Amino acid sequence: MQQYFYSKRAQINDYIVLNDEQAHHVSHVLRMRENDVVRIVDKENTMFFAHLLFEGKKVIAHLDQKIEDHTRNAVRITLLQGMIKKEKWDYVLQKSAELGVDCIVPFTSSRTVVKAKEERMDKKLLRWNKILLEACEQCKRSTLVDLKEPCLLKDAARYKSELNIIAYEDADATSEKLHRLLAKYPKISSVTIAIGSEGGFSKEEVSMLMEMGYHRVSLGARILRAETAALAAIHGTSFYYDMAGDKQ
Repeated sequence: MQQYFYSKRAQINDYIVLNDEQAHHVSHVLRMRENDVVRIVDKENTMFFAHLLFEGKKVIAHLDQKIEDHTRNAVRITLLQGMIKKEKWDYVLQKSAELGVDCIVPFTSSRTVVKAKEERMDKKLLRWNKILLEACEQCKRSTLVDLKEPCLLKDAARYKSELNIIAYEDADATSEKLHRLLAKYPKISSVTIAIGSEGGFSKEEVSMLMEMGYHRVSLGARILRAETAALAAIHGTSFYYDMAGDKQ
């Protein structure tokens, strides 16, 4: 069932008009018909079943019933992600949204190959937010991803949570495994995960993050690409706390 986000607060029996892009998708891509059912999520993250009505080119959704939300992770996850090449970056955005990440903070560091150019950043942010929106609709989550503007690592590191993690590709045998670290924090509600770009983190950057309260962890015996590491860390964290919640 297709899902669309609505920018205002809504309630049962409201009639809402889909925006032009949503209307085109309904009419010309999905070729939906009168009374077909979709899901609508309003600005308060309330989910509804709605049936469609057509008035010329206008597509209207009548909100019929609230839906209980089971799409949120047990903990809020913030991803600090070093900038990587375009196709890989788009992939991280899309899959992070599908895995339930709440906030993404792009950053540049000493080993970042891709640099954030201010003159093109507005267009990039629009495109990135569109990727995130489409991913959120596709996976039928009730919340949008909060995408921050790119910044330096030292500024990104300030987006801290109750538990803060740095996945370091040179993590040695003394580094804690992710699941063992998470087990020490069973009652938290938020986690920040820092992942480097293709070049990873310098030792100085790792030291800076650890001085700020970040815990260095290993994601396993193999060295992961930046985009793989991000998704492995997000999934490992959300899966651990979701399973812990199910056992309570």
